[in-house]
Amino acid sequence: MNKRQLANVYAQVGLESSVLSASQHQLTTLLFDGALNALGRAAISMAHQDIINKGNMIAKAVAIIDTGLIQAIEPHAEDPLAGQLLSLFNYVVQQLMLANLHNDHQKLDHCRELLQTIAAAWQTSLSQEG
Repeated sequence: MNKRQLANVYAQVGLESSVLSASQHQLTTLLFDGALNALGRAAISMAHQDIINKGNMIAKAVAIIDTGLIQAIEPHAEDPLAGQLLSLFNYVVQQLMLANLHNDHQKLDHCRELLQTIAAAWQTSLSQEG
């Protein structure tokens, strides 16, 4: 195994440890971080015209939003705030699909800004709870 492979294994073990020991609130923070990281990498790939990696990173962000963030909120969809978040996450997913299809850097940036705003609000709510 080369150094890069070892580093990847180490990072994966670190991530698994973080996930296994995280609270529900911390898991949500990890989901936001993962989606934002993937979108940052997608933006870099888009700028370098790396279509394959751009698509992979947008797909990763969509999967995190769809199977992580949306699934965490759906049981609470009756709550007005949860319903608004669901609508916003669905909008972000739709815009990411269009950004990928049309190689639209502005749509990608808009989605990143929306997620950053929601993630910051999430962090603020956590700090007010604790």
